[in-house]
Amino acid sequence: MIINAVKAQNVLKYAALELENLPEKGIIAISGENESGKSTIGETVCFALFGRTFSLGPDELDKVLRWGEHHCSVSLDFSVDGTAYQLSRFLDQDGNHSARLSKADDIENPIARGVRAVSDRLFEILGYEFDEFVESFYLAQREITTPHPHSVAVKAMAGIAPLEHVASGFEDEIAQFDEMADELAAEIEALRQELDELDLQEGYLAQLEDSKNVMEAEINANKSAVVNLEEAADIYMQNQPQVKRARGKRGSLRFWRFISLVLALVTGGAWFLLAQQPEMAQSQQLLQMLQQKLPSWQDAWIPYIGFAAIGFVVLMLLFWMRSSSHASRAKALEEESRVFIDALEKARAVTPFVPETQDQEQAAASPGQEEAAGDEGEMRLSAVDEPVRPEGSVFASLSSRVEDVVADVAEVRAYVEPEIRWLRKQIESKEEQLRIQAQEVDKERERVRQAARLSEVLDSLEEKMMEIQGKKDKRVKAVELMEGASGFVSSNFNRDIRDLVARTLPVFTHGRYEHLRIDPDLTVKVFSSDKRDFMDLDEVSSGTQRQIMLALRLALSEKLLSRRVQGEQFAFLDEPFAFFDEERTRYALKALTSMSDKLSQIWIVAQVYPQGTDVEFAASLKCSRDLDTLTA
Repeated sequence: MIINAVKAQNVLKYAALELENLPEKGIIAISGENESGKSTIGETVCFALFGRTFSLGPDELDKVLRWGEHHCSVSLDFSVDGTAYQLSRFLDQDGNHSARLSKADDIENPIARGVRAVSDRLFEILGYEFDEFVESFYLAQREITTPHPHSVAVKAMAGIAPLEHVASGFEDEIAQFDEMADELAAEIEALRQELDELDLQEGYLAQLEDSKNVMEAEINANKSAVVNLEEAADIYMQNQPQVKRARGKRGSLRFWRFISLVLALVTGGAWFLLAQQPEMAQSQQLLQMLQQKLPSWQDAWIPYIGFAAIGFVVLMLLFWMRSSSHASRAKALEEESRVFIDALEKARAVTPFVPETQDQEQAAASPGQEEAAGDEGEMRLSAVDEPVRPEGSVFASLSSRVEDVVADVAEVRAYVEPEIRWLRKQIESKEEQLRIQAQEVDKERERVRQAARLSEVLDSLEEKMMEIQGKKDKRVKAVELMEGASGFVSSNFNRDIRDLVARTLPVFTHGRYEHLRIDPDLTVKVFSSDKRDFMDLDEVSSGTQRQIMLALRLALSEKLLSRRVQGEQFAFLDEPFAFFDEERTRYALKALTSMSDKLSQIWIVAQVYPQGTDVEFAASLKCSRDLDTLTA
């Protein structure tokens, strides 16, 4: 950046400051007595560029206004790498601050307007900000000291500022990751506590579901037993009277069949003897007996005896057929009625229901007592009005009579009705128990689902925790690498600064001091040929110290020029030769004219310049404490 013109009104000392057609190369010498406004020129340039000065902070801008004035303005024409710009600022006593940046050939169309926008755009053009400026190109009227190694300006010059900026961003992210990890850890711990409070037992749900399924199967079996018992009892009670009648008819028919058989044999034998063997003694005896019993007996009746025998045979066959028919019907009815036996046994196989609250009491009973209670089947429900199951002896007696289909309807009904009432009560009790089990299953399923949800969220949080830890580890590693890179760059920076100082220091000190040692913290030691060792700056004169510090500052400027600045650059040195004698001032002026091709425009403020110097100034500005205007 090269300054071409400076125009200001009511800034600090000057009511009007107009410096135009300034030379782009060489030394611009500013001289004058104390309080003549020499430093005001530098502060005006600083205010024009950055909206503040070295001696006044951002909260003291009202002091920029000349005493008694209500507003001030400044306009700065400058060029960067061949491109000309115009920067203007306005400030009033109410704190209204405006800025405008334009290209010199297009003033009407600014490229940035407003303090913030101009600041951002100016940084892109210049390559540095206020902090770097006052640590390099602008030496305000102050004691020249060693630059602080951790200052923003020095870091920017060294090139480690971007690394530290990124590392700082990573450290902020690491802190955020730690905060996120703490929050996740708290959430994970809370979820684990919830899981512990659920106290979920593995396999307990399956156990409950199995128990519920068993109960459902028992209820269905009991209901089936009741239905089968009712249906079988109805069949038996319908069939038993028919079986009884069929058996009675079968007995009567068998009796008459036997009588018919006897009569058929008697008549048939008599006919055989009388008709076929009349000469036999038995035939004669039979004939005499007939003649005695029947006085009107005639031999012509003998064929009718044969017919009678045939008739009795036919009658016997008819009785046999009818008897067989009734026997078959009775047998069929008996077989059909015997389903009642199976129904009775299945119903009797239903054991009394014991609620879960009574399981332990039942388990405490001796095996012999349990077996006896099961064999006898005499267990009864505790309530007085509960239905009572028929005793085992009644069941055994009824079973044997039903097996023979001799139990009558009243006897069957007397057993079946209380048995069914008892079975239905068992079903009701089991259904109530099933309802309780279903509620427990639903609750346990909800607990399992809740545990699954918690586990899923817990797994997700743990996965996120691992992800965060991985990101944090990467950034920690990146910070370590950047610290190593920063150390390497800083070491190279110190070496480069030492080499740059070594080029200018002999000129400033007229060859008395040539070598410096710059530690990582920018502590400077100078080599003394007389002592043949490096000395602290406290061991040399104040004038030599200022020469060394000026050489170091110019070296920093050179470093910033090579790293961040495009094109040529100006420098403003306010009283750099304070405490210099004339000889040192001559050497310093000579060194400044040849130290750098890029640092081409150098503004130097001094009260007076030594006579007889062979340095030719590009421009000279004379300030006076009696004048509040300066035009050149």
